[in-house]
Amino acid sequence: MINWQIESFDELTTIDLYKIAYERIRTFVIAQHRPYQEIDQTDLIARHIVGYQDGQLVAYARVFTDEASVTFGRVLTIPERRGQGLGRQLMEQIEGEIARHFAYRPIFIEAQIDKQHFYEKFGYVAEGAVFDFNGSPHIRMTKPALVQA
Repeated sequence: MINWQIESFDELTTIDLYKIAYERIRTFVIAQHRPYQEIDQTDLIARHIVGYQDGQLVAYARVFTDEASVTFGRVLTIPERRGQGLGRQLMEQIEGEIARHFAYRPIFIEAQIDKQHFYEKFGYVAEGAVFDFNGSPHIRMTKPALVQA
């Protein structure tokens, strides 16, 4: 059973923040061999979706918006728990958060190219050419605005 928490930056505990930073750096910097500034200013304005299982952070993403659209990123499940459906559960949490707080705004994401098919399962459509983002190929993907059920 996953215990999901959705918090603003100010609501995160120092332990939550440590666990988030640890897993994001492990996933996006070390495992993917991409030296870049992983913690950034977006963290201060994002809604942080954190999944815990038995006290361990097992899934994470952040959701944020501008005036016209909403996006999410830093989507991860820890390597030790991959292949157990956590990605699908995390996407349900992400889209639930978007529908609750950012309904009627279209969704734009910048997906790692090897994750394109994963996002297509949830209705995201690739747009434009592949581009480099911090040393890895990405593609812009879109989805129409979600409406809270």
